[in-house]
Amino acid sequence: MSHINEDLDEASVNGKAKDKVKKNKNVDKRARSLRFFSIGSVFFIIAILLVINIFFDSAFGDKLSWDLSASKVNSISDVSRGIVSKMNKDVEIVGLFELTKDAESTYSDFVPVLADYAAQSNGHITVRYVDPVKYPSIMTELDPNKVVNPSAGFFVVKCGDKVKVINPSDCFTYDQQAYMQSGSYVATSNNVELNITGAISTVTSDILTKAYFTANHSEATHVQLNTLLSNNGIEVADVSTLELTAIPDDCSLLIIDDPKADISTNDISLLADYLGNGGKMIVISGFEGSGLMFPNLNDVLHTMNLNITNSRISENDGDYRIQATTGYMSYADIAAGTFADSAHTQAIILADARAMNVFDNPKTYIVTEPIITTSSLAVLEENGNPAQSGVPGTQNIAMYSANSGGKVKSEAIVIGTTYLTSDDYIGQYSLNDQNVTFFSSLVNKLLGNTSTVQVEVKQIPNYILTSAPAANMQGIWSVVLIAILPMVFVVIGIVIYKKRKNM
Repeated sequence: MSHINEDLDEASVNGKAKDKVKKNKNVDKRARSLRFFSIGSVFFIIAILLVINIFFDSAFGDKLSWDLSASKVNSISDVSRGIVSKMNKDVEIVGLFELTKDAESTYSDFVPVLADYAAQSNGHITVRYVDPVKYPSIMTELDPNKVVNPSAGFFVVKCGDKVKVINPSDCFTYDQQAYMQSGSYVATSNNVELNITGAISTVTSDILTKAYFTANHSEATHVQLNTLLSNNGIEVADVSTLELTAIPDDCSLLIIDDPKADISTNDISLLADYLGNGGKMIVISGFEGSGLMFPNLNDVLHTMNLNITNSRISENDGDYRIQATTGYMSYADIAAGTFADSAHTQAIILADARAMNVFDNPKTYIVTEPIITTSSLAVLEENGNPAQSGVPGTQNIAMYSANSGGKVKSEAIVIGTTYLTSDDYIGQYSLNDQNVTFFSSLVNKLLGNTSTVQVEVKQIPNYILTSAPAANMQGIWSVVLIAILPMVFVVIGIVIYKKRKNM
């Protein structure tokens, strides 16, 4: 009987074992089925997403794309969108390089933006990329008369016979202090859209407005001003007055930008004749030293009842001073008048300003007015010598004059600071700075421009640490990041592993 019970127990055990094996096989089979189903579902979903992506891309293209960059550097702003959407002329933009993957990476600030211009222009803007090394005929096609002479790597904006060249390196402003300290180029703002919209406005405009910078008196560089003026549809060029018998007929505005030498005696009649025939001129001269004087240039300006002094302005009002120890760097006021609808207190920042004043030429047909002024406590230091200070009073930093004595009214502006126009200043504070936008308004009012392009530059975030941690703190953080933090993760991993092992 015991044998029978043993056999029954053994049979029962074997049966349970078989059931367990069968059950495990069913579980394994179901697990494999679920695994294959999961993998198949993933591939199925990926296939559906690819099909949908291809369909929407072919059907809608750039209409369903979004610029998720922080400063919207991959798309154009509402201002540019409004301009190109109303275009009635065809514009071609040509990048003078082959659009390879490497080039697309190099020109990543341009390629998506240009695609957006084309997408928003209702078919009036086309973009293509041509390598001038492989296809040298493109240079003749774009510039048959060799007027602008574009180079490989540049962009050319063309409408009919009008051509504008954009140098990519001119589409950014750089931190001048970083360059002087370390020799490295640190971009502070992105001016790509500003340059492109300005070029489009220039080549599609029916009115030619051209500004000439004199170039033979050791004048300052004006790369940033070129960008600013071009953005307002003003063509820019340099001109040397050497052996020149007359200022070019197409000159709408003549700019003498911070010369380090006086004009020649031959230039006196040249510039005086230009103003006498209704010319418009801007002279910029900050105070840089007692030896820099402009008797010949003043002979020209005296016809407009203006005078460049050899006095440096020192601000004595503590509310206007930027540095408590010196009044050479200060704030200044914008005076109400022709070039400002209302006065603006402390709206301009400047340094080492040269005083401008009215000359003794009291003609009734010459009208002068201040544009930028100091507080009522500022003094003039003759030849920049603090020991030769005058009495406190409101001093003129910039002035305007209109002479109606000729057949056509002539106009002139003199500015005694470079903090509205210099490449160094604009490179540090960008074309959005209030000083720069005010200078832009001066130019536009002088030229009578009523509709101007106001495309803001896009600031580039600065991720550079302004102050490094102390040496002892650097050591502590090194230990935390290199040793302690990894050990914490290892301990957490071991604890989780043991708990899961005992489940």
